[in-house]
Amino acid sequence: MDITNEKISSLTEYIDLIKKYNLHNHYFRGENQKYSSISSSLVRKYSPKKENFGLVDKYYELLNSYYQEVGYQLDKMQEDNFLAFSQHHGLKTNLIDFTTAPLVALYFACEREKYDVDGGYVYILNKEDTVDASEFLREYSIKEHLCHNVFSQLAWNQPDIVIGFRDLLDTYMGLLSGKNPYDLVKSMVKEICDYPQLKKCNAYLKERDKLCKKGIDAVGEIPLLVKKYLPNFDILGGMGIMEFVALYLLFFDDIRCSTSKLPSDIPFPVIPYFMYKTPLKFDRIRNQNGVFLYQAFVDYQTSCDEMGGFMVQKIIPSMTIYISNQKEIIKELDMVGINKKYIYGDFDNTAQYVNEKFFGN
Repeated sequence: MDITNEKISSLTEYIDLIKKYNLHNHYFRGENQKYSSISSSLVRKYSPKKENFGLVDKYYELLNSYYQEVGYQLDKMQEDNFLAFSQHHGLKTNLIDFTTAPLVALYFACEREKYDVDGGYVYILNKEDTVDASEFLREYSIKEHLCHNVFSQLAWNQPDIVIGFRDLLDTYMGLLSGKNPYDLVKSMVKEICDYPQLKKCNAYLKERDKLCKKGIDAVGEIPLLVKKYLPNFDILGGMGIMEFVALYLLFFDDIRCSTSKLPSDIPFPVIPYFMYKTPLKFDRIRNQNGVFLYQAFVDYQTSCDEMGGFMVQKIIPSMTIYISNQKEIIKELDMVGINKKYIYGDFDNTAQYVNEKFFGN
C-alpha cells in the first residue's frame, strides 16, 4: 500500500487536495491531535494480563451488562444493530468512526476546546482496501442480544463464520475484483515463517514448498494438502482465497494449541478492513455520513496456563493529511455550514454552538 502524506492550513487547500487525488470515494477519519495509532476505544489502552481470560470475555460481559441496563427500552431496529447503538451512546466497542464526507473529517481534525497542540490529522482509507461486511456483522456479531467478536469465532473455526468470511474475501478479491488473492497468501506465509512455534502451519508450508518445486502440475495437489491438515475444510472455490482461509485457520489453531511459549504481541494477519454501515440512523450518524470500521482482535495464551497474548488489527491509512491552523479552519467550516450544531444535531450541542457565537470559547 502506498502511503501519501500531505499538509494543509486552510479549507481551500484541503478541498484542492481532495480534488487533486480524486478522494471523493474514500473513507475519512479526523483526529484533533497525534495518537500512537488509529484504534477503537475498546483496544486503545488495553494491556493484556497474565490471567485465564482476556478482552474477548471482558467485551462479552461489557455488552451483556449494558444490554441488561437498556435492553427493555430498545425497539427491534436498535436490537438488531446493538453494536452501533452501543458505540453511539459511548460504550467502549471495537468500532472506529469513519465518514464518507471529507469536510466532516476535517471538522473533527480541528475541533478543540483549547488550541494548544501542534495540529490535527485526517486519515484516509482507500475503499479498495475495505469490504462492506455490514450483513455479515449484523448476523454474526449480534446473537440473542449479546455481541460476540466474530474473529474469535472465526479463530475457533465455526463453520457458518468461516463460510461468511470466505464470501467476503471473494467479494474483496474474487475474479471480478482485479486483485490477486495470492497477495494475502504471501502475507500469511511471511507471518507464519516468523514464528517457528507455529508447528502445524510451518509443516504445511514445508510440504507446500516441495509441491511447488515439482512444477505447475503439482500445484494442483495443494487442495489435497489442505485436506490433510484440515479434514473438514471445504476446498471448493478459487484456489487463492481457499488457501488463504486454510492458512488463516491453521494459524489460529496453532496459536490456540501451541505448547511453546508465544510472544505477547504477534501481529494480526493482514485482511481487508471490515466496514459496517448501520441502517440505525441517529441524527449524528446521518449528519456525519458515518460508517464504522470493525477492528479485528483476538486473545491467545502465551503459555499453557495463562493468557497475555493480544492480536489487534493495525489500521494503516493510504493517506494522512496534517492539519495546521485548526482554529481558523473551524471558522471557515462554519461558513459552509459544518459546525457543532450540524455535526451533533442535538439540543445540548446546538446550545453550545449558540453560546460560542455570542461569547466565544
